[in-house]
Amino acid sequence: MLFYLDNWQSAGPGNGARRGLNENYGRELLELHTLGVDGGYTQKDVTEVARCFTGWTINQPQRGGRFVFNARLHDKGEKVVLGVRIPAGGGIEDGEKVLDILAHHPSTARFISKKLAMRFVADDPPATLADRMARTFLKTDGDLREVMRTMIGSKEFWSVGAYRSKMKSPLEMVASAVRAVNGDVDFAIALANQVAQLGEPLYRKQEPTGYSNSSREWVNSAGLLARMNFALQLLRRASLPTCCANMDRH
Repeated sequence: MLFYLDNWQSAGPGNGARRGLNENYGRELLELHTLGVDGGYTQKDVTEVARCFTGWTINQPQRGGRFVFNARLHDKGEKVVLGVRIPAGGGIEDGEKVLDILAHHPSTARFISKKLAMRFVADDPPATLADRMARTFLKTDGDLREVMRTMIGSKEFWSVGAYRSKMKSPLEMVASAVRAVNGDVDFAIALANQVAQLGEPLYRKQEPTGYSNSSREWVNSAGLLARMNFALQLLRRASLPTCCANMDRH
């Protein structure tokens, strides 16, 4: 994320004309990974978070280098994130403080709980379930195992409405189908191409939100027909000889 969202180039004031504050990482951290777009943060919070992460960079980023903190690039001024004052003169701990604030924020608990419920229960999960999961999140200091226990132990999870209500994504469908027939995959390019044809090319989603957890994105006539054709081809052992050469006949 530091590389693709350009935070490795982000720097505080007075660190060279070619550098400057980059808000991409801070914005996506708040919007996509913790609080959610309606989580109560402001543009001012985005800027303050970005300031806290100045100096969080990468050694030789074009060669896959490791994370390093460069104190010279860090904005050492005072920041205020979501009403919490972060004193001037800090370093790498400024960013760590932001992560701590976000991890314990009620909006983060609600956002992650709803995402999990959408993933495993229904595209529009009951608000009561998401609320209980969020309370568990806050009570257990973000223990996702306990959050999942709350979800799986709920009446909503086992309800008639939730039963088989989720459509597998193309990746899940292809992987589980090959696994179901005990396929021995030697060469996965053909399978990756099949996933792409079904509408979910690997690592090719342009928006930072990633592919949707909603089943509705995959339910259309062309997509369903493509899934049926893939299933028939898989069973006939046709069109996938290079990747499934040792597949059992059953």
